[in-house]
Amino acid sequence: MATNMLSDFAPAERAHLRTLPPDRAIAEAAVTRDGVLDHRQLVAIGISESAITRRVQRGLLHPQHRGVYAVGRPDLNRRGRLRAALLRHGRSVVLSHRTAAAELDLLRVRSRIDITLAGRPDRPPRRSSVDLRYTRRWLPGEVVWIDGLPCTSVARTLADLAGEPCRDDFTRAWNCADRRLLLDVRPLGAQIARRRAGSSVLCARLEHYDASPPTESVLEERFLELCRVFSIPSPVCQWPLGSGDRLGRVDFVWPGKRVAAEVDGRRWHAIQAAFERDREKDLQLREAGFDPHRYTYRQVTDQAARVASGVLRALG
Repeated sequence: MATNMLSDFAPAERAHLRTLPPDRAIAEAAVTRDGVLDHRQLVAIGISESAITRRVQRGLLHPQHRGVYAVGRPDLNRRGRLRAALLRHGRSVVLSHRTAAAELDLLRVRSRIDITLAGRPDRPPRRSSVDLRYTRRWLPGEVVWIDGLPCTSVARTLADLAGEPCRDDFTRAWNCADRRLLLDVRPLGAQIARRRAGSSVLCARLEHYDASPPTESVLEERFLELCRVFSIPSPVCQWPLGSGDRLGRVDFVWPGKRVAAEVDGRRWHAIQAAFERDREKDLQLREAGFDPHRYTYRQVTDQAARVASGVLRALG
């Protein structure tokens, strides 16, 4: 997989651009490339070294990185910044980690840009808004193209996030991929076989995959993680209660044990209406023969062992 396609023109396009006046050729080439061109592209359409220098001095080309220019104006949108970061490194470089997750619509967009380069570093990377990583090589299927930009696949992105020190992004991305039916066991298994950092995390998650339905909040994700860590049988998520609408669902239920658990974030449960609704839900659960338990964000995150002990006692 070579990402120098970012710099290459199709023969017909290159021939067409060479027939145009230089400034028009530059503008037309930039339209389909997020307003960004690199030195190689400019030379390919017939712009000489001296002509590039003159256009930089006149403010028609704005350097973003060494040999990478914004055309017409210095401020780029997000896609322009992503393309410029990729062109800066120029070889088999791909959007990865949190940036790839954002492009795949698994995580929110962040300001810093994560990219991964196949091979070894030629020199220590300079401080910049780009977090650069390295991989030995790209395997088939590990790279996809999203709107003209190379990006790690869902499986590779999840494997990369699993190897990060903070697992919250991995958990959120996994559950989002699960909700969108993007999880495929085969490429995920191939990532585990590579024995990279995070393989054990990915393996553990796959072992519980069938019993890990999508959640609706980070707090619910942390409660499921607590269940995995303390070997609590996996619950059913979003159990319908009463009418079965969103207000009538229970966060976690062990139907065979008639035990239910709700996790309460202050943002949604502190107002009086929510307080009354939560008490009504507990009453309905008891009337239905369930043993309801309710835990706060602080209890789930800071007193995990205590919460786990209470759940295990309830499950008996």
